[in-house]
Amino acid sequence: MKPRKHSKATARRRSGGGMLVGIFVGLVLGVLCAAGVVWYIFKTPPPFSNKGQPSPSTAQQAGTTVAPLALPGKPGDPVPQNGDKPRFDFYKILPGNAEAIPDPKPTEVVKDKGEKENMLKESVYLQTGSFQNVDDADNQKTKLALMGVEASVQQVMLQDRVWYRVRLGPFRKMDEVNNMRSDLAKQGIEASLVRKD
Repeated sequence: MKPRKHSKATARRRSGGGMLVGIFVGLVLGVLCAAGVVWYIFKTPPPFSNKGQPSPSTAQQAGTTVAPLALPGKPGDPVPQNGDKPRFDFYKILPGNAEAIPDPKPTEVVKDKGEKENMLKESVYLQTGSFQNVDDADNQKTKLALMGVEASVQQVMLQDRVWYRVRLGPFRKMDEVNNMRSDLAKQGIEASLVRKD
């Protein structure tokens, strides 16, 4: 029986020693990982440094020429000279300095008979739907907005019921009406021509 007690005591010593070795190995691995992260951080340059471009004063001291950085703008744009000062016109129209002058409205000139005949006598609208539920009308307006068309929702009372009309316009030329109707038809929306009520 004595040999069995001896084997239990030996097993306890081995397991206790194994735990200490495991802790030691874990600490060493942790220190090595931390050292690797610190080395990596200090090895890489700071994120906002001039990547590969020495400062002008450093380049002049070394006696080398520095290629200029790329200028903003499109290729082919004129490069401002040293004597040219940048123009900041928006400072001139700040409150108290000067008044902003709006662009003059272009005058409408009818050039030929074809355009004159195309003009309508009164404004017309395209109605893309009439709904009893305001949510349905808003959905139609949103669908039109996604197509790039601005619509309005009008609330009217007909036979003791509230209806919500979705309309586009006003249009002054028949060509505009026809183009809009064909665009809407491509999207599966039927539009009817109506006069203002």
